[in-house]
Amino acid sequence: MRNWGFYMILLFLCLGCQKQQNSFTVKGHINGYTGSQLYVREMVPDNKEWMNDTIEVKDGVFVYTGRVDCPRMVYLVPQDFRCRYELFLDNSDIRMEVENGKPQTMKVSGSRTHNEYRAMIDVVSDILAQRKAYQYRSSQANKLKQPYTDSTEFWTSRLLKILLDRPNYATSEVLPYFASEWIPREDLDSLEKYLKGLDKMLETNCYVRYCSNALLQGKAVKPGAMAYDFTLQDTTGKTYRLSDYRGKYVLIEFSASWCGWCKKEILYLKKVYELAKGKNLVMFTINLDKERELWVNDVAKENLPWPMISNLQAFEGELTRRYNVSGIPEIYLIDPEGKIVTNQLRGEKMIEYIKKLLL
Repeated sequence: MRNWGFYMILLFLCLGCQKQQNSFTVKGHINGYTGSQLYVREMVPDNKEWMNDTIEVKDGVFVYTGRVDCPRMVYLVPQDFRCRYELFLDNSDIRMEVENGKPQTMKVSGSRTHNEYRAMIDVVSDILAQRKAYQYRSSQANKLKQPYTDSTEFWTSRLLKILLDRPNYATSEVLPYFASEWIPREDLDSLEKYLKGLDKMLETNCYVRYCSNALLQGKAVKPGAMAYDFTLQDTTGKTYRLSDYRGKYVLIEFSASWCGWCKKEILYLKKVYELAKGKNLVMFTINLDKERELWVNDVAKENLPWPMISNLQAFEGELTRRYNVSGIPEIYLIDPEGKIVTNQLRGEKMIEYIKKLLL
């Protein structure tokens, strides 16, 4: 009986440990915070909710409990939206202390993944600051239509090397978050390099899944791949099917009423349209608004001489997934056999490319 009692106690202890490992408890104190709530936003891929949870706060003190299926970045946002507290959340007992409400004073204990996240930020802070400055200079040069020699690929390669050189690269549950943030979806080589050496245990990590899906979708739209055969309508209800235009080149622009860069591309697209008159090329603009009124108004406002078609599913449908569209404008050229030629067409380079194609 004494042995039986011993094993029962051991069983309860094990169950208690298991329960603790499968849930989190965040006990926090934000000194100086007068609000009654914090908003929780989970920074995971494809999160369509602005707010995923709320936390009740009294005198700056709160307790937040729950469970995550994999460690993730969460933002705890005050009611006045003046800042955010970044916490890499895992299923642990976590303490969080903030002085005078300032995020830079935030101290976290009890979370292995948050410690790793902060250590990684310390390693890359200088490079991230340099990249941010580059992005600003590039944006300014683009506005002034001036050339800029620096490249996104340069910064991606530097950051990727840091990821691959980390001692725990293959098993880290935190590094995939940085990979999803730093590696552009269209950079298939970098995605493949990052994913190649990961341990299989990370297959369920939400950031690894995102990178893996981006790689698969990117490969599906590489030059030479068959283009997804869509069927869409214009605002009058007329139907257009991609495969009905076999034997012709098809230029497809993904756009939306709210996209400023798309509007700037119209000037170049109109020049392409003039070049294509009487030639073996047709054009479509695929509108990615979700509200019919916005689409209809955009069609009337732009009055383009080629069809503006849509299914009003924006970025949430099969169409954008199959064409790997995460940002717009995105322009595809499909050959007469229905295969993708390129999706790297923009501005004057697009005009020159089409000129040569139609000679």
